[in-house]
Amino acid sequence: MAVPAPLGTEDRTARLTLRRPDAWRREDSAQADLRVTGDDVVLTVRSRPSDRTIAEEHTSLLERLPGSVDGLRLIGSDPWTTTGAPARLVEYVRPDEDGDVAGAHLLFVTGRHRVDLTIERPLAGMLATDDLVFAVLDTVRATEPAPSRVQRDLEPLPTAAPAPPVEGTHLSADALGTLRSLAGRRWNPTLLRTPAGRELIEAGLVGRLGTLPESTQTLLGPWEGDAQPVTLEQRLPDGRTTRLQAWSETVVDGTDEAGAVVTGLSAEHVVRVMAGRLGIGPAWTFPFRTGSVPADVLTRRTSGADTATDLPAATAEADPRLARFWAAPWTVSSLRRPGKPNPIVVVHAEGQGFARVGRTEAGATAFVTDSPANVYRSLVRALLG
Repeated sequence: MAVPAPLGTEDRTARLTLRRPDAWRREDSAQADLRVTGDDVVLTVRSRPSDRTIAEEHTSLLERLPGSVDGLRLIGSDPWTTTGAPARLVEYVRPDEDGDVAGAHLLFVTGRHRVDLTIERPLAGMLATDDLVFAVLDTVRATEPAPSRVQRDLEPLPTAAPAPPVEGTHLSADALGTLRSLAGRRWNPTLLRTPAGRELIEAGLVGRLGTLPESTQTLLGPWEGDAQPVTLEQRLPDGRTTRLQAWSETVVDGTDEAGAVVTGLSAEHVVRVMAGRLGIGPAWTFPFRTGSVPADVLTRRTSGADTATDLPAATAEADPRLARFWAAPWTVSSLRRPGKPNPIVVVHAEGQGFARVGRTEAGATAFVTDSPANVYRSLVRALLG
């Protein structure tokens, strides 16, 4: 991993040491053992006495975090092995008045103390700062002796928070098509006499004399020209399909058959909605022993044509983890991005985590586990760049 800035400065508290860029500045704080800022990053260390296990402290943290800030979403939780003490890394995203904030919370226990190190930065800069943030986390070392007892079983994790609702104006497919046709054009009075035109008037999107309110003009702006949306298409475990499309800050939520809700949302809000629909939340991530499955078998399973499609017996016997994943209810998501010929295809298996569908070669399709935090980063890359 290339580190964009040398980690030349060592900071030390009574419980840990770490290295960070020279340009970051240490600040005095009565509420923290250590506070360092720089490059829009805020690093904070706190500690308190505790004789609880890492499982107990981690469970407590996951219970407390979502309630600490309205709208906070946990996007990942993993064992962390470089501190020299039992540790977990929890990632989250929380709303803020100046824009959403991405956080990495490293928690470890020494048998006498619990230590919490958080690194927060703007969500818009998450991808640009990832290498640096994780390089700093890799340097963290506990300075107290670690507990001698080994915990072999991982603790249960909470279910993912539901997606926030998309609120707006519900339109039929014809009315939505008519609305889109107005982008960059003058209102055609003859449309007033069509059912779709009357639906737009009744919805308040068009005035009775054909005028376009400012809010409607804002919705139409991203539709001028040939701009393509970021699209999330999903097949749910019960066979239903959904579609969410985002052109800049104009969002359409629905399918051609059922009509759709049209509204304006910020790109960060769209990330929140898509993350919820994908089911992103804490999940232990362990690799399958098998890196691919027969292409025809996976196609039938992901298309919903035959949810009872079985794995080849030899594969199921050799890879019990894949067999459990295969047997769980699936939500299959395709994330389509402008300018990219192929979608990102992700499978969320209920209670089992995520897997990503890759390339097909010689009749076998790559099918590998993926962490929820990585899936979340795919959303950030697609919607925030």
